[in-house]
Order: sequence, then structure tokens, then C-alpha cells
Amino acid sequence: MSSVIAETIEIIKEKSPGPLEEVRIEDLVIGVFFTGVKLSTGHGGCAFTPIGEVPEAVCCPTSAARMPPAGHFEGKPVSELINYALDPNVLKSAIGIAALNALSQWIVESGYQREHEVVKDRDGFDLLDIQTCETVSLVGAFGPYIKRLKAMGNPFYIIEKNRQTLRPDEIKHFKPESEMKTAIEKSQVVISTGTAIVNHTFDSILSMINNGKRAAVIGPTASLIPDAFFRKGINVMAGVRITDPAQMLKILKQGGSAYHLLRNCAEKIAFVKK
Repeated sequence: MSSVIAETIEIIKEKSPGPLEEVRIEDLVIGVFFTGVKLSTGHGGCAFTPIGEVPEAVCCPTSAARMPPAGHFEGKPVSELINYALDPNVLKSAIGIAALNALSQWIVESGYQREHEVVKDRDGFDLLDIQTCETVSLVGAFGPYIKRLKAMGNPFYIIEKNRQTLRPDEIKHFKPESEMKTAIEKSQVVISTGTAIVNHTFDSILSMINNGKRAAVIGPTASLIPDAFFRKGINVMAGVRITDPAQMLKILKQGGSAYHLLRNCAEKIAFVKK
């Protein structure tokens, strides 16, 4: 069975308004929090930079071997970069996903035929219509969602690699990745960060989503056209539309996060399965 990203790459090739060989990389930034790509079409996309998952990050020579084109990305056809999204090297994967997000924006703006709803300026959490009796699994420590679930009184799990990211009163909700399947089985709603797309763990999450569960992928990384994700059980893809790619790159160069993007050069956009 092909991965959801491999399927998305094929869909993007099929639905692209023009030949991908003619679309060039104008600029690329690997920022502390997000990686950004600007295309010659005028569109931009970003993806989470999983710097903590790069074992060679402390060793320049080894890292250099992993990123041979550094300093030479400008002008390359985007068709050469999109398969980076499948690369086990997570820095390359982030570049590939950012490029796919930019292409997704180009496709959406071209008016491609779709069977899903596009919603602007709504948070993905709200689009799931979570009831107070429902158990929720958060794959990743979403600070704002943890706060909301506490206020709502919902039972919930936080499936997180790094336990240290949680506050003392949140530890009771913590589940290690080894217990993810059990937590998701007990949940009616699953919310995943886009980080799982970059580090290639998302397909294993998808394999656990069944029996009518409602599921969402949320965050700037989750800005891909949703066709393949919806076929595999996702109900909401809630990402961003980059309104000013040049400003996005400037922000990422200076250590900006999703907060800075949404304040200056992006708007929330979500795809909702009908």
C-alpha cells in the first residue's frame, strides 16, 4: 500500500495547472521552526522543521553530506524537490512537504474540481464539533487544545515523544508513542500535528483510525490538498494559505513560528470532508 504522501504527490502531478518541470524554486529557507519554499508561480508553502530528529545536527561534516545542494536550490524545477517529501532524511522531507504545500495552494487557487468544503478563518479544532462526552487523542502536545479540553472537561490523551514538554498537571494525560494504538482505540476524536507527516509516522497513525472516528491534521504543515488523506480516514485538514511568500521567508529566516506567520503573511484555511 502506498503512503499518503506518495499518493498526494501523484494527485498534485495530475491536477497541476501546468508542467511541474517549468515551475522553479525562487527561494528556500530551513528555519528553526519551519522550512519555507517560494515558487516561481508566486506561491509559498511551509512545513515543520524537525531539527530535534536530526542526529547529525551537532556534526557539520555529516549534515553536509545529507544536504548536498545547499546553496544551489534556487532555479531548480520543483519536480526535482517533491520526492524529497518521501526521503528518510527529515530535513529533505520538510523541504519536499513545503514544496507540496506551495503547489497545493497553486492548485486550489486554479479552481480544481473538488468534493470537499473549503473553510477560511476557522480553527480545525472547532470544525470537529467535539462533544463533552467524547474522548480525544492529541498526537503531539497542542498547548491551546490541551487548555481547551481541560476547560471542556473532556477525557483526553496526549501522545508525545518528549514528556518534558508537558506541565505537571498534564502528565496524567500523557501516553508514550508505544501506547498510541490503545489511546486511539479508546478515543472518538483524533487530532494530529503535521509533524507526523514530515517524520513519516503519519501512515501508522492512519492505520489506527477506523470505526467511525473523526480525525484532523492541524497546523501549517497540513496545507496539502486533502484527497488522499480523506480517502484514508481524515475528516479535516486545517492548514494555512501563505498570502505573502517573501514575508514568510523573511520571518522564517529570523526564527519565526506559526504565530508570526498568521499575524503577518498567512491565513487559516481548512479542507473539510463532506
